[in-house]
Amino acid sequence: MNPFTPKVRAVVRREFMHRVKSKWFLFSTIGLPVLMVGLMALAAFLAVRGSEAGGDEARSMGIADPSGAVVDILVEELLSDSVLASRARDFEGLSVATAQAQLRESDYDYLLLLPEGVVDPTLEGEEEDASEATLLARANLPAGTERTVRNGLQRALLRARLRGAGLEDVDAGELLRRTSIDIVNVTETGEARSQDIYQGISFGIAFFFYMILLIYGQMIIRSILEEKQSDIVEVMVSSLRPWELMLGKIVGVGAVGLAQMGIWAAIMILAAAYGLTGGASTLAEAGIDVSAISIPWGTITLVLLFLVLGYLLYAGLFAGAGATISNEQDAQQAAMPITMMIILPFIAIQGVIQSPDAGWAVVVSLVPFFSPLVMTSRLFITSVPAWQWALSLTLLVLGVLASAWVAGRIYRVGILMKGQRPNLPEVIRWVRHG
Repeated sequence: MNPFTPKVRAVVRREFMHRVKSKWFLFSTIGLPVLMVGLMALAAFLAVRGSEAGGDEARSMGIADPSGAVVDILVEELLSDSVLASRARDFEGLSVATAQAQLRESDYDYLLLLPEGVVDPTLEGEEEDASEATLLARANLPAGTERTVRNGLQRALLRARLRGAGLEDVDAGELLRRTSIDIVNVTETGEARSQDIYQGISFGIAFFFYMILLIYGQMIIRSILEEKQSDIVEVMVSSLRPWELMLGKIVGVGAVGLAQMGIWAAIMILAAAYGLTGGASTLAEAGIDVSAISIPWGTITLVLLFLVLGYLLYAGLFAGAGATISNEQDAQQAAMPITMMIILPFIAIQGVIQSPDAGWAVVVSLVPFFSPLVMTSRLFITSVPAWQWALSLTLLVLGVLASAWVAGRIYRVGILMKGQRPNLPEVIRWVRHG
């Protein structure tokens, strides 16, 4: 028997068109992602501007180096940057407090105070701050300038120490070059998966699904509440069955969500494509080769199946909850128990990401209310045996059917009930005798 009768399709079409034509849908679907991309672009632009040391005008910096072992090398290291560094002999040997007072009367914008033992801290005996440098600034210090001075000082110190050891021909830059570590999980099938990347993907999908359920679950409740308050539901149930009305609302609102998420995904993919193209060199330096990332289409198909079934599972509960209320004040309270069931698996995936094959993670991933998020994370992070995801999928389908049955019986009675909100024993009686 096909559940999508012409009457159900009519409800789906009404729910879908009623929402996609609203100004809220247009703004949230088009305006919100564009606004987010714009804010990210603005943040990146401001970060680049902020990294420039004082804009087009270079700032002057004095270097007080009593030992004289680092200053020449450091001036050379900072030549290519926007800081004009020079030796400040008048400040050598002064305390920080005295240097602060004299800096205001000098021509320097910044003053770097190096201790006597900056190259070899053992020269200062047991003094705690023997190797600690101090950078004084007459105005706010841009992050880019701070990074420039820190990196330049580290390179200069290394070169000075190599010179002291008779190894001045050694390239200090090569010694300081970092090596990234890409943790790769090799599954039983021989498939290699980058742990960091797929952990991030699994968490992102879980958060994405969590937000969908919260947004569209509330939308289902309010959709039912609006019709109950306008008395239109009495006319509708006279021409179609309650379960047809409930199914139409669930699928119609879900279609709105899929359309919206699809547009969001397209915008984000385009933004990411341009961003990755522009930042390819930066990602390569960080050890991330985007072209080498394989797309596990089989896993993605399973994940989508789990997410769709998970939506149907919770949507049925939201529909049943909406049928039990008669005013806006009760909507939040009716949704709270269902929201808590969504929050629990979202919290659980924090531990699942770290230990996807632990016994408790396997058990939790089989529970229908948890499996849409927990099993999704395990599928991305580790190689899940076929019997586990098949059993989890079977239990989830049974959970969807049970949820639809319970919600349908609540909906059949509650959709026409008005007045005081029923208590739990009364709702249970609806389920038993509805």
